[in-house]
Amino acid sequence: MKKALTRITALVLGISAAFAMGACTNDKGGDDKVVDVRTKTLTVGYTDYAPMNYTDETGVLTGFDTELALTIFNALGYEVNFKLIDWSNKYTELDGGTIDCIWNGFTANVADDDNVQRSDKVDFSYYYMTNAQCIVKQASTADVTSVSEFEGKSVGYEVGSAGESYVVALEANINKKEAASQMDAVRDVNMGTCQYAVIDLLLAKSIVGKGDYAQLSINEGIVIDAEYYAIGFKKGSPLKDKVNLMLETYAELGYLNELAAKYGLENSVITEFSE
Repeated sequence: MKKALTRITALVLGISAAFAMGACTNDKGGDDKVVDVRTKTLTVGYTDYAPMNYTDETGVLTGFDTELALTIFNALGYEVNFKLIDWSNKYTELDGGTIDCIWNGFTANVADDDNVQRSDKVDFSYYYMTNAQCIVKQASTADVTSVSEFEGKSVGYEVGSAGESYVVALEANINKKEAASQMDAVRDVNMGTCQYAVIDLLLAKSIVGKGDYAQLSINEGIVIDAEYYAIGFKKGSPLKDKVNLMLETYAELGYLNELAAKYGLENSVITEFSE
């Protein structure tokens, strides 16, 4: 593996240097021209989800997943387009070819609410980040410490998310409130139109108690099992193995740790990979 990583590292650095410098052509005997050798384009599906993929105050799409996707795919020779998708349509988008992968804090080790494991629907990369679901509420709202305390309460979630799977499985008579995105579920709680929302812990830690969401807090009464993020590809896609090799390389180079620290994810990033 070490020899393979050394070869891959050399390749990555060589490709990156070529993209930085461009390729010289002089087909007609005239002055050399610098051209971009990247001719292949692929599309990454994402939703608005800090700190993984989000638009900053200058209007630029950024985040851990955004930067990592750009770094890896550019090194592989691809131009990258990002497409904001409706999370509930993610499999349709992927199978239909309108996106080439789902790179957006995609929880891999769970089943959807149809009880089918996500790994049966897509090919996943290595796990590269740990996560969990958590419950967000207004700070003035009492913590729930058991499932029975959800009885009669309103609980929001993003359609098609791991949060939905959690809420659907709750054995309580609750008012389930669907949202198009995790951020919409958070906004419902923030505006008081929903009492609780089940969202990704990494998202909650990045926004709760800050700025427009200063009045929100994370419910501390219930601990939900750990989850793992991976990149989702259409079944049989050759991109999976290519991306896995690049993840190994960038972990070896220390880039994954550096990027995680930039977004406050140093305690969640995974750099030891296994199938």
